[in-house]
Amino acid sequence: MSHPITGNRRSVLIYSIVWLITSALQGFMYWYFLHFPLPVVITDALFSNLLFGFMGLLAWYPTRYIPFHRQSPLYSILAHVVAGLLVLSIWVLLTMGLLDILFSNQSDYIEFLDGSLAWRAILGGLIYLVLVLIYYLVSNNQKLQERAQQEERLKNMVRDTELNMLKSQINPHFLFNSLNSIASLTMSNPDEARDMIIRLSDFLRYSLKHRENEFVPLNEEMGRMKDYLAIEKIRFGEKLQYVFNINEECEDFPVPTMIFQPLFENAIRHSVYESVVPVTIRFDCNPDNGFMKAVVSNDYDPQMPTKKGTGVGLQNVRQRIELSYQDKGSVQWRSDDGVFAVTIIFPPIFTKR
Repeated sequence: MSHPITGNRRSVLIYSIVWLITSALQGFMYWYFLHFPLPVVITDALFSNLLFGFMGLLAWYPTRYIPFHRQSPLYSILAHVVAGLLVLSIWVLLTMGLLDILFSNQSDYIEFLDGSLAWRAILGGLIYLVLVLIYYLVSNNQKLQERAQQEERLKNMVRDTELNMLKSQINPHFLFNSLNSIASLTMSNPDEARDMIIRLSDFLRYSLKHRENEFVPLNEEMGRMKDYLAIEKIRFGEKLQYVFNINEECEDFPVPTMIFQPLFENAIRHSVYESVVPVTIRFDCNPDNGFMKAVVSNDYDPQMPTKKGTGVGLQNVRQRIELSYQDKGSVQWRSDDGVFAVTIIFPPIFTKR
């Protein structure tokens, strides 16, 4: 923990100005009320105040290294009394000694100087006490800031852990489904199975590459989602159609990696599996008042039975958006007239941490 005054140029400047103003006021009083010569007034005011200002800087160190404990305050009080007496003694001896040497021929001033010992010591003690109290306030404030930073780092660690746990729920599930698809193609269509393995390899390489990089541009993420849909299209053929409509302003917008994969997987699982007619999955993305609005939708036949799911995919996406954007984003879904749509609102440029 650095010195609250010497560690900052602005604080040094303010501290110096305060003592210069104090010196000017003291000098004016000496000159106006006591009628001492100007050299005596200036020397006394500057030397005594600037020297005490320097000694006052030293009061930080007992404050810093002798924390005040409510359980045993006597030790802290005694330590500060000793430190204060030491500072005051040095200040008084240096001030009185030097001034006495410089103005030994000024009998009126020397008489005044000798008589001012008591009130100089009392005033110095009060100023020292004020400085100690200020230092304690600064020290406690710095400790509170450090504690707040530690708590923030801890929250970020917990948040990153939660995000990694959510990501880990996606990859094994997707890999399991893809391997099942490849297995079903190895006997019926080996060439398509081989093509699917190559695409799957590229897709997993992307997933591993960005495991530590939480955000990627939307156009890069969509490139991998197109690979994912191409893998599934090998499996479902013409029954699976997909359309991407992305506004140019959205292409460089940062999004969490693999955030859309569970949505496309849900669309396939709940509409393409049991459908006997082509199903179109759409991805639309447009700017919306500084935000980015992305919609993944698919048509389905309400009369056809669908595979039941646990809802983990949608909840996973919602939790990741809330964690990644600190509750500033949102995920909503609805089903209307044979169309199921999931809408994600991404907030504008934000401070992640």
